[in-house]
Amino acid sequence: MSTAVHGSGPAPAAPALGRVTEEAVLSALERVLKAERKRVSKGHPASASRVLALSADPHWEGPETLTLSYEGADLTVRVAGADSVLAAVRALSLPRGADEYLVLLTPREPAEFGEALLGRFLGEDVLRLNSWELLATDLRITGVDPRLYSRHWSWLADTLRGIRATRPLRLGAGVLKLEQALSIAVSVRFGREPGDQIDGAALLEWSRDPNAVAAFTRLHEDEREALRTAVERSLGAVPRVLFRLLDRGQVLDAVPIGLALSELADAARKDQTAHTAWIRAQERYFGAHQPGPEDTADFSLACVAALLRLLDGHEQGQAAETIRRAEELLAELDAVPVARASRLLDAGLHSRLADLGHQITLALGGSDDAVKDSLPLPQDLREVEAALERLRGHRRHDPGDVEGRAALDAVRLLRRLAGGTAQRPLGADTPTTAHQWIQTHVHHTGWVDRAASGIWHTGTQIPELHQALETLYRRVRAWRAQIDAEFARVVNRWNGNHAPSDAQPRAENLLAQFVRPLAADRAPLVVVLDGMSVEVAVQLAEEVNARGRLAEIGRVNGETGGREGALATVPSTTNCSRASLLTGSLTTGKQDKERSGFTKLWGTPAFGRREAVLYHQRDLESGAGLHLPLKVQEALDDTGTVVGVVLNTIDDALAKGREGNSQIWELHHVGKLGTLLDAAARAGRPVVLTSDHGHVWDRGDCVRTQSGESARYRTGEAGTGEVVATGDRVLLGDGRLVVPHREDIRYTDRKEGYHGGFSAAEMVIPVLVFLPAPDEAPKGWDRLAPGWTEPVWWSQPLEAAFTGAATSSADDTVRGGVSATAVQAPRVAGTAPGAPGKAGGTAGGGRSRKQPVPDQTPALFGDDALAPRTLGAKVIGSAQFELSRKRVAKAPSAEEIAAVIDALAAVDETHPRLPVSAVARAAGKPEAVHRAVRFVKMVSKVLNVEAYPVLTLPDGERNAELNTALLQQQFLSGGS
Repeated sequence: MSTAVHGSGPAPAAPALGRVTEEAVLSALERVLKAERKRVSKGHPASASRVLALSADPHWEGPETLTLSYEGADLTVRVAGADSVLAAVRALSLPRGADEYLVLLTPREPAEFGEALLGRFLGEDVLRLNSWELLATDLRITGVDPRLYSRHWSWLADTLRGIRATRPLRLGAGVLKLEQALSIAVSVRFGREPGDQIDGAALLEWSRDPNAVAAFTRLHEDEREALRTAVERSLGAVPRVLFRLLDRGQVLDAVPIGLALSELADAARKDQTAHTAWIRAQERYFGAHQPGPEDTADFSLACVAALLRLLDGHEQGQAAETIRRAEELLAELDAVPVARASRLLDAGLHSRLADLGHQITLALGGSDDAVKDSLPLPQDLREVEAALERLRGHRRHDPGDVEGRAALDAVRLLRRLAGGTAQRPLGADTPTTAHQWIQTHVHHTGWVDRAASGIWHTGTQIPELHQALETLYRRVRAWRAQIDAEFARVVNRWNGNHAPSDAQPRAENLLAQFVRPLAADRAPLVVVLDGMSVEVAVQLAEEVNARGRLAEIGRVNGETGGREGALATVPSTTNCSRASLLTGSLTTGKQDKERSGFTKLWGTPAFGRREAVLYHQRDLESGAGLHLPLKVQEALDDTGTVVGVVLNTIDDALAKGREGNSQIWELHHVGKLGTLLDAAARAGRPVVLTSDHGHVWDRGDCVRTQSGESARYRTGEAGTGEVVATGDRVLLGDGRLVVPHREDIRYTDRKEGYHGGFSAAEMVIPVLVFLPAPDEAPKGWDRLAPGWTEPVWWSQPLEAAFTGAATSSADDTVRGGVSATAVQAPRVAGTAPGAPGKAGGTAGGGRSRKQPVPDQTPALFGDDALAPRTLGAKVIGSAQFELSRKRVAKAPSAEEIAAVIDALAAVDETHPRLPVSAVARAAGKPEAVHRAVRFVKMVSKVLNVEAYPVLTLPDGERNAELNTALLQQQFLSGGS
């Protein structure tokens, strides 16, 4: 509902009289006395009056009496306020000395006093002071611009004096110019500090404040009209439209109206109903005095930019209210479909989320459980991917919020499901060996678990999306059950029949395989995160890599080629698997055995006879002001001593649950992990993050099938969903235990999660290795480039992930029977994908995932007059561009900015988006993510004139997006 703020209430008052200072009072009296002396010198009789009446604010804050030095004598001057004629009579009746003067400050007009009283005043009148002279005295300036003495600007002096009464004015000691005086009045009346620049954005912000708008309408008409004229002359469209809304009592809805007009203008070009609504809107908001189409367009764009500033400035409440009101206005105009098609309003976001949910349900063949074992086909995902792109195109889409993450996770899961068949769920290259199955979990199914947790924890309010996520989660769990059954069959067979010399990484040889090679120079830090699964590990690794203090490395060989996993003991419990890991031998035990075994192991010749110390979580408790206890910090600083640390945060969550309802794991969630990593980086230590086992969550579907010795193992005979594990790696039950591979089986009372079973999530131990200086990696190790530790389907559409349509290499080398589509090999830094060398070819290659970059016109900056002018060339050739670029310190070159524009414009005319690394590469800049983001942000400062969103960085600053229409309007108005 719009609120009228003009045309109601009492008529505006005349300009308020300013308060006078001591200097003004004495100066006025001296001037009158001189005038009186001059009059007498011309033969007029001398006045006997000793009273001066000044037209001024009657509130006097100075001393009651002043002294005026006049013609060699000191005159006593008493000052009194008289807000009425009666008060003036009372002041005149008070006794005064013979030579004492009285100055009356009164707001009353001369006619109110009558001839008798006026006759008692010097000059027989109420003296009206020149407001500019008063202001000059107040501000101690040397003079006033003669133009200000015009009757047109008479209000401005009182306005400036009123402003000075509430805040300081610093004008210097020179002459007050008209432009400076007007700028001060404009800035204050429209909600800024004196002298601040007022632009369209500031006016729109002012329009949202009912008190500020009401104060403006109460100004005297002279001031109000002068301010309007000045602002319209300097800023153009925005104030012209804004003040028309003010005249019609709708200015408090200015931004929502601008948003509604923007949506209607876009839709009216294609839809007659929207065109009719557009005409209706013009009549409703502007009546007979409608602004021109260019003014309306500029005003609408300014309103869009204002909303984006609210969102970027974290004023989510104000932004939500603005969007809600815009949607109400569209509904009032019978234009609800326009709101649902919007790329900015919440209705458009909800419509896109609902559409994505609908397309997911269709790809799954419906929500019926009767088809739960069927998997989608690649062609079923085309509309899903299109729906995801439409969602990404919405400016309110946040890939970091719960719904945004769930939408992407859902599509990721569909991509993975579509890569196989019901008979071979991982595709044609389903693993056949234990090592392949373990690596498949590290590189694929662990990521599936991560995405599945993401959609489980989504509390969306969109029914279509909720239904789709619920169906998808059930299908994924059924799919994962098939995977775990095959995993358990193959890995359990290996576990009971392996040779002691088998190189398969497992708990008891993990330190020997991964940690000992790192200890040649400086002793490593080994952090065992009890219960950390691959699902959790990949999240923590992302954050460690993003922080930049440590770089991830991996072993480079034909079968592994990067991040690896080890195998837990049976059962996969702490007292078995953690004890075996820390002592380097198959054993059981608790903390005391772990400490002694860890120290003893590192003291052997095979481990270099190194000093070693192991701390458990309670050992890290410190007093106020300390991040770590002194003994722990001293051990970390001594790079000759191997330091081991056990943190139980993740394992504890299985019994107690987590504080928040979230699947996200970050460093600050895990005890003092971040502090330990920082200490290791400062000391130059290698770091190994690993665990003793993983875990499964109980999301309400776990069933207690029978009693057992623990939640996930028992003695007896195996039933459905279970295997019998035997051999020397079965550390309880006399070497024979029944363990479930199905996640929905438990043998004890319900908890939040469990471990001890034989599912991949429990049995696979993730191993993450980091170095402060990756160039010092041991022989056979190399840096894992960012983004290459994740499976291709995690970040690319199905065609790129499984058919190679977006790859630049045909190399799909099978490593140990598992193709690159089944186990993604990481790219090793410094080596081109597929190139010869320790990271390329058959040694550690895998398919290339280069992002295609649009071809640049060879003659873009050459002298070839026949070369076509690209969009980038046109923009950098405009006068507006050069002005904008000069405003940005250390701005990129014009050629680099043109290359960015052309690279983004060539992707898609309606939705230009590229990864920031590809954008930087197009301009010949470094592709490292943090440097690429910095470069693109500098380009955006040049292109985003007055904060209009021409170039933005959506998706958590991973991508860059160009609004080509807005770019052309900002720089190429007229279509040049």
